[in-house]
Amino acid sequence: MATAPANSPGSTPGAPLRPLPAARVAFVGLGLIGGSLAKATRKAWPGVTVLGVDRPSILEVAREAQLVDEAAPPDAAADLLAGADLVVFCLPVLGIAQGLERFAPALRARAVATDTGSTKRVIVETAARLGLARFVGGHPMAGKAQGGLAHADAALFLGARWFLCPAPGVDPAALLLLRQWVRDLGARPVELDAAEHDRSVALTSHLPHVVANAIAEAVLDGGALDAAGGSLKDVLKVAGAPFETWGDTLATNAEAVKAALDDLCSRLGAIASSLEDRERMRDLFARGRACRERLAGGERDSSPPERT
Repeated sequence: MATAPANSPGSTPGAPLRPLPAARVAFVGLGLIGGSLAKATRKAWPGVTVLGVDRPSILEVAREAQLVDEAAPPDAAADLLAGADLVVFCLPVLGIAQGLERFAPALRARAVATDTGSTKRVIVETAARLGLARFVGGHPMAGKAQGGLAHADAALFLGARWFLCPAPGVDPAALLLLRQWVRDLGARPVELDAAEHDRSVALTSHLPHVVANAIAEAVLDGGALDAAGGSLKDVLKVAGAPFETWGDTLATNAEAVKAALDDLCSRLGAIASSLEDRERMRDLFARGRACRERLAGGERDSSPPERT
């Protein structure tokens, strides 16, 4: 069991965190998310042994930065993971599912396991099929424009929502440990069903990415780039995100994303027919402003409660 000092990522100044009931924590994938989690875990609980699994070139950088205590490439990681108390898969969605398949025997030894994938149904179903009762799907709503270990940040998860999607029959002790770990890293755990998670993030994350790229394509094909200003720059902030991650995200949530796109297309068709209706346009812009202000923290007890 590892202890923590005062003033750790999720703590009140001067108040020490509870001990983490996991002495050896492994991160499979040391990119932006995995590297940030390793940094945050080490900062919160210096007594924890941090384990890393990634390509040799990435592990060399992680060792030089004193980010990991022990490390192994994927083809030699089974024994390392078998000795971990908590294993966190920080890979694209299909890579996580493949990792669960590959390391299932090691994970059954003793580890609580979770992931940071952006869709949950495929991953949670894979874990259930493999009999991994101590696995809980996870998704921290945090990131940066720049990926990779070089941009890892221990403060990345402060204040972020972190979805936990336990399958029926999950070991309650595993869920309890992950709730504590997430809270003490400064994030806010929110529990919901994997299918509901995927439907929700199709609207709030996947749809905006697809639409931003579609607008970029329309501008390029229309030869209008020279007329671009601040509005287009704001809309395109998420355009062109790494396809290595987003290809898996869209493929594993295609049904929910298609439903979101179909709904948006229907709305856009109605809007196109109402452009001269000033009251309808006034209402549309007002609802857009209200949504933006709520996201910026302007709501007054109008958001639904988080389920914890």
